[in-house]
Amino acid sequence: MKQKVSQISPDKLYASLLKRKNEQEQQARLKSPIVTTNKYLVSSNRNGGGTSKIEAKKSRPASGKDLKDVSSVLLKKTHARQNSKLIETKENSQNLSTSALSLLLKIKQDKCENKQSQIQQPKDLYNQQTIQKKYQKLMEMTKQQQQLILKPKLFKGPRSISNPDISTMQLQIVKANGQSAAGMLYNGQTKTNQDIYKLIQRFCNRENDWYIQVSDGHGTNGHQVAQFLREVLPQFIEQGVVHLTSCYERDKQINLVLKNCFLQTNDELMDSGIDITYSGATTVVVLSFDNVLYCANIGDSRAIIGRFDNKLSVIELSKDHKPDCFLEQARILQRGGRVQAYSDEEGNPIGPARVWKQDEDVPGLAMSRSFGDYIASQVGVIQEPEIIKHSLLPCDKFIVVASDGIWEFLSNEQVIETVYEYYKRDDSQGACQKLVQLARDAWQREDEVIDDITIVVAFIK
Repeated sequence: MKQKVSQISPDKLYASLLKRKNEQEQQARLKSPIVTTNKYLVSSNRNGGGTSKIEAKKSRPASGKDLKDVSSVLLKKTHARQNSKLIETKENSQNLSTSALSLLLKIKQDKCENKQSQIQQPKDLYNQQTIQKKYQKLMEMTKQQQQLILKPKLFKGPRSISNPDISTMQLQIVKANGQSAAGMLYNGQTKTNQDIYKLIQRFCNRENDWYIQVSDGHGTNGHQVAQFLREVLPQFIEQGVVHLTSCYERDKQINLVLKNCFLQTNDELMDSGIDITYSGATTVVVLSFDNVLYCANIGDSRAIIGRFDNKLSVIELSKDHKPDCFLEQARILQRGGRVQAYSDEEGNPIGPARVWKQDEDVPGLAMSRSFGDYIASQVGVIQEPEIIKHSLLPCDKFIVVASDGIWEFLSNEQVIETVYEYYKRDDSQGACQKLVQLARDAWQREDEVIDDITIVVAFIK
């Protein structure tokens, strides 16, 4: 039976529907009445099975079809109870689904935020600790570098297995001897020996220090120049190095001291009264301080070391200063001199290169550095020594210092082979005598004259 829907307020409608629902549930418990059918509702008996179906239908989320059915019912103004039940079901479903979705989104967002905060905090803490460690390490490295800069580096000898920073092996000159022989003129007469050598043991009053000097004079007064150098030069050098007690001070200042001593000696020679217009001398000096050698040289006298390390080899302590050496010749040309050998009538060179004035055939000096030689000094011949340092090794066996009378026709290899045989016999004097004889024989074979010959041999152990 159709009823006309009256216009009532929602509160009254809700109260009426609730009251009617309670009445129907009470009647259902007493009997099972037949429900009037409606074309918009599904007919069913109000039993247990029907109730479960209705409850399942209420819990199902609202779909587009359901919303369409609700709107059609409202438009057709169906029964108020029916309309209210349908509307309530759909609204509850929509509210529940919206609330559940909001709750799930909130829970998911809270979990992400908690996870990010848990991860971010240890990462930030790790970065801070890493930065702090790197900063501390950088500060330590800076302090170490500052200490290295402020701390002077000391020179150390060969290392040992027990203590790599301390030398336990003392290598030094233990024996030295020398010999000098005058040369021979064209007519066979013995000439004035212009060579000279000097040996000083306990140099500067130090037990293991040695001084070795060989000077080779030339010109009319060359023998006087050599004798002057033998007396004066060692004194200047001793005064210059006696205060250099430490290895660090000695190595730092030795070059300057030796150069000043050579120049000062030449100044004294200029004021000595010896005529050095065309006279002078070459000089090579070897200083031995414990395990270290310093060689200062001007001219063509020479110093070498004989080394035996499974085989014999040569270590050069000096370089010959010849006028045709590139740097020596450049200096001579720059100062107005020229470098040229003697020439025959056809202009062919004879003998070694020599130093001449640009416009005169004087002085004809066969070396580019020497003491004295006033005319030659005006065109680039100097008195400044070339200095070489050498640290002794266990394989260094002996030192040979000699004038060009030895080196003119004997090679370095021939010299050390000869000396080594006498080194094994511990006979330094025998080595000197043998080499002087070999040199004289070579001069007689190769030339019409014999130059002065001077040699010093020192054994190292």
